[in-house]
Amino acid sequence: MGIAHITAILAISLTGLLPSSCSKTHPADAKADVAAVPVNVRNLGELSLTNHCETRVQLGAGKSCTITPKVVDRSNVRLTLTMESKKADGHTDGLIVTEVIVSQGKPFEVTIDGLDISLTPDVLAK
Repeated sequence: MGIAHITAILAISLTGLLPSSCSKTHPADAKADVAAVPVNVRNLGELSLTNHCETRVQLGAGKSCTITPKVVDRSNVRLTLTMESKKADGHTDGLIVTEVIVSQGKPFEVTIDGLDISLTPDVLAK
């Protein structure tokens, strides 16, 4: 079993643990000026998230990122970022799951599959 298979199995296993009861789409997705930003950098700015609810952000080039926050304590939040790549025919080409613990309201950057994503999480308790 190769690393790609293990990663895919792990990603699918972790995805099953994510709550699917709520989902929202970031309103700036459709208005992003992709031409002004380098291909490997996405600044999502301040992102309003709801504790335990998924938010899907379209990143272009067949990639999307689902962000699921979980409040750890008063100032920290665990973000589960699931990066999904799709082929032109709609079939999944790759799935990567990353977890980070960040300070609420503070900007941070993470690199997933060669793509630098920066955002400032603003998590609302549910």
